[in-house]
Amino acid sequence: MSMFADKVVLVTGGASGIGRAAAIRFAQEGARVFVADLNLAGAEAVSAEIGARASAIAVDIVNAESNLAMVENVMMTAGRLDVAFLNAGYLGPMDGFEAAGEAAFDRLLAINLKGPFLGLKAVHPVIAKGGAVVVTASTAGLLGLHESPGYTASKHGVIGLVKASAPAFAARGVRINAICPGGVDTPMMGASDVAILPPQELERVPLRGSGSAQHVAEVALWLASPAAGFVNGQAHIVDAGLTATFVPAPVGP
Repeated sequence: MSMFADKVVLVTGGASGIGRAAAIRFAQEGARVFVADLNLAGAEAVSAEIGARASAIAVDIVNAESNLAMVENVMMTAGRLDVAFLNAGYLGPMDGFEAAGEAAFDRLLAINLKGPFLGLKAVHPVIAKGGAVVVTASTAGLLGLHESPGYTASKHGVIGLVKASAPAFAARGVRINAICPGGVDTPMMGASDVAILPPQELERVPLRGSGSAQHVAEVALWLASPAAGFVNGQAHIVDAGLTATFVPAPVGP
C-alpha cells in the first residue's frame, strides 16, 4: 500500500523547488495534495503535473487571513488535513552584515518566521490526530551564515518555533519536526526544477556537496510518515555533512 494512501497533504511553497518535489512525491505515495504558493500560476502548473489528486491554492503566508483561508479551502474540499509541510521561504540578498538594512531584515523575518508561525496557527485546530507537521528551516538555523544575518536569524527562529510548538501539537496527537537543508539545487538558488526520480535512483551526494530538491523532499515524506512515529520536536540536518566538520574559512584580522 502507498505510504500516504487516503491522506490529505498541504504543501506551502509548492510551486517550485523542495515544495514541488514534495508535492509530487506525496501524490505518488497516494496522498490528496494541495499545492499552495504566492505564485498561483506556478502552483497550478505543479497541480497539473500531478493530475487529479492535486489542487492549487494561492496563499500569502505573511498574512493571517490568507493562511486561514488556505486551510479552510483544504477542509471544505477534502474534509480533513493529515499532513502540513510548511516549506515556503525566502532567501533574499546575500551581501553581508554591513549591507543589511532594516527593510530587508524585516522581510526575511516576516516570510521565514512569521509565515510558519501563522501557518502553524492555522493548521493546529484542524489537523487530524495521528498527523504530522514538517517545517523547512536551514543549516543557517544552526550556524551563522555571514552573507545574511537576517536569513540566519529567521531560520534560528524557525527551529525554536518548532520545538516550542511540539507540546501543543502533541496534545492533538500530532508530531512536528523541522528540516535543515544545506546547499540544494533549487530555483531559489538559481537552478532549474528537474524530473522526479524513483527514490532508489537518487544519487549519493559527495561530502559537502549540493543535493537536489527531491533529496530534501524524501526526508519530509519520512518525517510525515508513521515510520517516524518516535521522532518529534527536532531539527533534522540534511546537508551531505556540511556541518559535520570544521572546514577552512577566511577570518578577519
